[in-house]
Amino acid sequence: MRRKISAILVTVLIMLMVMPMGAFAAVPSVQEVETLIAQIGTVTRENRSAVEKAVNAYNQLDDASKAGVSNFDVLAEAQQILGIKDALAKLNIDHDKVEDSRIISSSKVGKALGEGKCSVTAIIYTYADQDEPSLAVAFVYIGDKPLDANKIVVRIGDNKYTYNQDAFATIKRDVVKIDSGVIKCAEYYGTWAENFDIDLLRDALSSQEAIFRFSGYQNYDYVLTQQNRQAITDVLNAYNLMCSVSPDVLRKALA
Repeated sequence: MRRKISAILVTVLIMLMVMPMGAFAAVPSVQEVETLIAQIGTVTRENRSAVEKAVNAYNQLDDASKAGVSNFDVLAEAQQILGIKDALAKLNIDHDKVEDSRIISSSKVGKALGEGKCSVTAIIYTYADQDEPSLAVAFVYIGDKPLDANKIVVRIGDNKYTYNQDAFATIKRDVVKIDSGVIKCAEYYGTWAENFDIDLLRDALSSQEAIFRFSGYQNYDYVLTQQNRQAITDVLNAYNLMCSVSPDVLRKALA
């Protein structure tokens, strides 16, 4: 009998050693969850642990208890703010403090342009007097010869998109010195993004190949690169998150 009891004790000890430390932790009360939420304070990427701790505690509650958490809206807002801050951390933000506006773009595209490469660029603009961000799309050609393009035709699989010259809000043609010191011809064609433009970008990201033809004195075909795809993805992800929240939450996320 004594040996049998000893064997049982050994088995229990082994189970205790291999089970997670929190396996027997008590489910928090509604009041404890509310306290954790109240302790979050100003949301930053540095105090992420406070948000995660409150989220983990909240998720342990059953549905009835979750409904009783009086300050859940604070937790939901904190998660939204943190999500936007994480998305923006991957991007460049130029802040004009006088006008209280921001230009948000991808460093990956900036690097490509510095190397003298063409690109398709998505840019987010925010203004203090507007409740929602604005999205712009630009097609940038950099090469040895000027094109003076009057049309950009995009072929993505079976889909074809066409931009005539009057579709662009901004057209710039100049010469630039790239990082290597070489002088190149540069042309910039920009438009404020509407559903047509956003659908084009999403189509390009989901396709194996997307070709952008700058059509002018001569044609130049730019094939979307993986680096450029990631740059567009990062900007669109941030833009979608920013559009999904209230103006007040957006202001806190941008602070």
